[in-house]
Amino acid sequence: MNWRVLGASVCGTSHQKRSQPCQDAWSAKIRDDGLLLAAVADGAGSATRSREGANCAVEAAIAYLANLAFPALTNKQDCDTEEPDSEPTWEPLLREALETAKTAVVAEAEAAGLPPRDYASTLILLIASPAGVAVAQIGDGAAVMIDESGTLTALTQPQQGEYANQTTFLTSEGAIAQAEISIQPTPAQGIALFSDGLQRLALQMPEGTPHNGFFSPLFQFINQDLELDGANAQLQGFLTSPRVSQRTDDDLTLVLAGAIAPSPRDP
Repeated sequence: MNWRVLGASVCGTSHQKRSQPCQDAWSAKIRDDGLLLAAVADGAGSATRSREGANCAVEAAIAYLANLAFPALTNKQDCDTEEPDSEPTWEPLLREALETAKTAVVAEAEAAGLPPRDYASTLILLIASPAGVAVAQIGDGAAVMIDESGTLTALTQPQQGEYANQTTFLTSEGAIAQAEISIQPTPAQGIALFSDGLQRLALQMPEGTPHNGFFSPLFQFINQDLELDGANAQLQGFLTSPRVSQRTDDDLTLVLAGAIAPSPRDP
């Protein structure tokens, strides 16, 4: 399986008014074995170095997973319990990637002589193979997939803290243990990761179900045979369009991936 990946982060109108930079970040990589890795982070608005923290988190997580050996993803991976002799699941590998990202962010903060909370961000991390998709999430935002039948599935839900309107961050105490891990042993035809600025447009709340009117055009778009630079520009144009900016003033990040069938080999 091959993948086409697009992504964009844009500064929210509220940040523009305050002359603040975009505090979101994203990264993606397609491994030589066809595994897709993708990550999205949303820096805390109250944290002075959250932009740096978000960038550090996504880059460290993707770098950790880039050369890691993964066991086969099977239906067993979706169970809460394992047989003693069964293969390891992807869950501990995802938690290790989260821990690696946190360690990198804390090290960057210490090098600058600042507390880790100044680098606070959320983190959504995804691995996709021909057999299925696995996601780890700390904080808000979400991941959605569409399968071969056209069914939309919310892989994760926005993760809140102990109180309403409180967000859990990668650097928060206990964040790794409380991370949401979702393993879906179903091949994905399309994948979307997005920061919380798009939640009200993308999800029907409070259920958190994907909004078909939002995702269907996006998954059709990613499957078009478009030149990548132009397609990324169109995606950025969508995020800055009035239909989006009039409904949210937060920073926005959207990563789209579409599965492409491998080209037939020449006889």
